[in-house]
Amino acid sequence: MSETTDRSMQDLKPTVWIGKQGCTETMIEEIVAQLKKRKMIKVKWLQNAEVDPGDIALKAKVTLVEVRGRTMVLAAKGRTVPASPVKKPVIKTARETGKVKRAGKK
Repeated sequence: MSETTDRSMQDLKPTVWIGKQGCTETMIEEIVAQLKKRKMIKVKWLQNAEVDPGDIALKAKVTLVEVRGRTMVLAAKGRTVPASPVKKPVIKTARETGKVKRAGKK
């Protein structure tokens, strides 16, 4: 990915926030509506929300450009999108990574 394209994605402000209910049909409709007005949008979600970026892109019929942490960049199909492989994120809970401190254990 070129540096100018990477910079433009970093400068992009999140316009859709997914809450604890996850990605509902209303969210998908909002993503589609925003992509009719813009060429790219940034979507963020809460840490405790169950979100599959690839699934959201399929439901909205859009292109998943990039995923970093709990943020994804989406573009409308047919728009020019930088060529870079999209890696599906591995989202693990703190307990799965072993970073949880349990009360009473040292």
